[in-house]
Amino acid sequence: MKTNNFFTRFKCLVVLMLFALLDIGPIPITALTGVFIVFFLPRWFKQLVDRLYGEQ
Repeated sequence: MKTNNFFTRFKCLVVLMLFALLDIGPIPITALTGVFIVFFLPRWFKQLVDRLYGEQ
């Protein structure tokens, strides 16, 4: 179970680093993704949070 939590955190880190690299361009991808998550609350985000913090 702890390995699953580690891989989930690693995937989140890689995606955030990718967003940081892409955010240098003219379109703020990280901010747009944050707005999308706040307004629509997609199921995948809830499942991601449950995987990250549900096993503590």
